[in-house]
Amino acid sequence: MFGARKYFLVLSSRAIILSSVFVLLMLFFFPPRSYGNSFIFLDSDYDGRDCVIPGGIVFSFNKISDLYFDFDGKKIFFYPVPLTASYSWNGVKVCDYDFPVEKITLKKRIRRKGETEEDLASRIKNEKMFLSQIYNRVSQRMWDGDFILPVKNYKSIKWNFGNKREINGYSAGQHKGIDISAPRGTPVFASNSGIVVVARRFTLEGNLVVIDHGTGIFSIYAHLSRIHVREGDFVRKGQIIGRVGSTGRSTAPHLHFGIKVKETDVNPEIFMKISEVLKFPVFPD
Repeated sequence: MFGARKYFLVLSSRAIILSSVFVLLMLFFFPPRSYGNSFIFLDSDYDGRDCVIPGGIVFSFNKISDLYFDFDGKKIFFYPVPLTASYSWNGVKVCDYDFPVEKITLKKRIRRKGETEEDLASRIKNEKMFLSQIYNRVSQRMWDGDFILPVKNYKSIKWNFGNKREINGYSAGQHKGIDISAPRGTPVFASNSGIVVVARRFTLEGNLVVIDHGTGIFSIYAHLSRIHVREGDFVRKGQIIGRVGSTGRSTAPHLHFGIKVKETDVNPEIFMKISEVLKFPVFPD
């Protein structure tokens, strides 16, 4: 499913064959989407032939960063690869991946009455600075297992992480999550356990909830119609935290769901399938 190309190559020939068959079966039953190379495992034999897509994650048993979590009694170190990365990032080859372009027409006014364009830009800048400070913290691990899809009764899902965006004809960077379309008022659930560090209104994100899951991992829930939690609350995986809406810069009711590793946006599907991701490498004795 995930196309993890770099394994710990200390396998017997039989194990290699079995691993290859398993990957082929996974690809047959679960056709790859854009996250085909969204993660990579490093060992001391990394030769630069395998690459990771921008917005992906690099994992290793070696200390490649200060971020880590325990899995099956072993420490897994990891770091994110920014969407803006190209050629190489911290010595790891970055795939030359051309994200699709989404063209959006937005009629909603986000500028307040009497507010100038300069005032609006300043307000958005201040909000981004506030959020940046939130995402820079690293707390103890509170998450466990796969992150869940935060909306159950949805109409459709756009797996559009990383897509380039044009809004009203102007370039608007890249999309930093996935969009889950659902009727206004549909319950939104915490994707995993953690502490609510943001539960307030923002200009672009509308009603926003951010959960700190520990180990530098945050989940993001934007455009909510209602917020059912407060900053400082501890929430468990599957707990209702809000309702789907269309607040902020939005064209229709939906949930923008994203995951950050510290300040870097990563493909949410990596953590939604983290148990499968971590089955790929061969654990050392």
